[in-house]
Amino acid sequence: MTKFILCFLLSSISVITFANTESSGNKKNIIISIDDFAKATTYESVKISPDGKHLAVAFNQKGKSVFAIIDKVSKQYLCSVGTRGYNTSVGDIYWVNDNRIVYTVDKSLPWDNFRFSTGELYGVNADCSKHDIIFGYRAGEKTTGTLIKKRKAMNGSQRVINILKNDKKHILIQYYPWHLLTNTWYINPNATSKIYKLNVFSGKLKYIRSLPQKNAEALTDNSGKVRLAIVKNDDDSISIKYRELNSDKWQDLALAGFSGKDISPISFSKDNKKLYLTSSINNGTSGLYEYDLALNKSKLLFHDQQVDITQLIKDFNKNRVIAVGTELALPKYHYIEPDDKKAKLHKLLRKAFSGSDIIITSQSDDGKQAIVYVYADNNPGDYYLFNTETKNADYLLSRKSWLYPEDLQPMEERSFTTRDNNTIHGYFTKPRGKAKQYPLVVIPHGGPHGVRDYWQYQTEVQLLANRGYAVLQVNFRGSGGFGLAHQEAGYGKWGTLMQDDITDAVNALITDNIVDKNRMCIYGGSYGGYSALMGTIRTPDLFKCAIGSVGVYDLPLMFKEGDITNTKSGLAYLKNVLGENQEDLKQRSPSYNVDKIKANILLIHGKQDERAPIEQVESLKSAMDKHNKKYQYLEISDEGHGYRDPKNKALVFKTILSFLDENIGIH
Repeated sequence: MTKFILCFLLSSISVITFANTESSGNKKNIIISIDDFAKATTYESVKISPDGKHLAVAFNQKGKSVFAIIDKVSKQYLCSVGTRGYNTSVGDIYWVNDNRIVYTVDKSLPWDNFRFSTGELYGVNADCSKHDIIFGYRAGEKTTGTLIKKRKAMNGSQRVINILKNDKKHILIQYYPWHLLTNTWYINPNATSKIYKLNVFSGKLKYIRSLPQKNAEALTDNSGKVRLAIVKNDDDSISIKYRELNSDKWQDLALAGFSGKDISPISFSKDNKKLYLTSSINNGTSGLYEYDLALNKSKLLFHDQQVDITQLIKDFNKNRVIAVGTELALPKYHYIEPDDKKAKLHKLLRKAFSGSDIIITSQSDDGKQAIVYVYADNNPGDYYLFNTETKNADYLLSRKSWLYPEDLQPMEERSFTTRDNNTIHGYFTKPRGKAKQYPLVVIPHGGPHGVRDYWQYQTEVQLLANRGYAVLQVNFRGSGGFGLAHQEAGYGKWGTLMQDDITDAVNALITDNIVDKNRMCIYGGSYGGYSALMGTIRTPDLFKCAIGSVGVYDLPLMFKEGDITNTKSGLAYLKNVLGENQEDLKQRSPSYNVDKIKANILLIHGKQDERAPIEQVESLKSAMDKHNKKYQYLEISDEGHGYRDPKNKALVFKTILSFLDENIGIH
């Protein structure tokens, strides 16, 4: 990764001077070690203080999450603190004033690699003093080395809804009570959420108001007043409660012209008189609307017919949406308020870092300094300190400093026509080196609904491309991000229509003579593992091999084992997207159709997985054994739904590469 200082010439933004350059010295021709791909990300987040003197940095150190303060001028670490508890890490970071920081805590469970918020908030000073929990279920525990008094434990989660820029002591939070279900605490869907003002020094809570209905999300205006309650109804529709600025009375906000199926209010306008919201248009992709609250009229501001709005850029106070973005390949942006300071800076930086996308993580109060995160398909991400007066971007840190863009492969956005004349989108990554026909690995994404593949650095894609394999990713029907109709078309179509979309994309590459039809493998995790095995069943002669990782292979079993059915909403979800006909579920399950498999199979599973529990892979293995089908199997005893430990990741990567080399590699 090239490290440099960008000098933006005021006369021409396109002229850039590079300095302090480092590179691998072996452009486009280096084999990157498996261990380097398996290494954990070093730096997770960087935020600048309001006075511009300090940087708050969250990073990983020897497998533990650490929070540190850096002097902006000297770039020296001043102090650091760690998070409490096993598998916890620093989440969101908020500078409340020049000296006080608040941060959330994330946790990953042994059986699930996904990080989720614990609902807690910690406070710490810029010199790392007075570091303690200020909100959460452990807030009542005895504290040491602090002047903060013992607080009341809150058995629930919080969400910071406004940092109250003009209040140096408080932030506004929404509180979600928990309830105990099957020995696990969950957010109580039947409880009413409350709004509190939280003192970031003492942890003292001041009750503001309750939301008018259960299962509601609060939205504040630009002055920090809670004006909307967005309610998720039992039938999955959205209803909205509205409160006038100086009234305590909640009223229904009947948005004329909207179905309420997927409407999403995102912020108030600058004058607090209008509402910005997104909603699908004719069951297709989402559009951005401006809604006049007094006149009860809407105006469409932006709509892309191909893809949903997936990026939201808020002003420096994090209250008001000023731009939205869409993603087919490199993200594109539409600026709602082009004269806003952050909007102008965002446009400037996008031009400067051409070919990359940027996120402005924070800015000093005087507007002279900003932290900019720069990333791309072949760049895991770098942080820069940008001076808005001199137009200099000073390199700070990298998420994975040992990986260099010139050694990684770009992703190409591609569209495909399906057999029923629909258009689907995906990405194709060419391998390192040159070839006329590439060996191909297809990677269906997990999820699968509401999830999609994006233009971004992805470890497994780059690992395979670095070893000479082309990679295809398809946003098949059922995926999110391409409109409601695109997503709902996949409901009840696991293993059929959704699988056919992948097949059609693969056949298009074969027809165009891009890939070697005799050297193709399909590999995925979770739903992607299911899709990999179903690919060998629905089209037995298409793939020479398949790899299923933490996959689901027995659809009827999903209703009996795993954590999805622990809640009513989870069970309702399965019924909606899978259906309940047992014979149909069996026809679409790898475990009941192994007799059709011709490809060589590799199965990988975490023993502690509760999302796709070990019973899933055991069901498939049992069926394979019964039909005398050979397969390779790797079980990771201390992992769950995904692989967290770098050593385990390296073992999985090594096993996958060895399997691919045996089946579709160049011998």
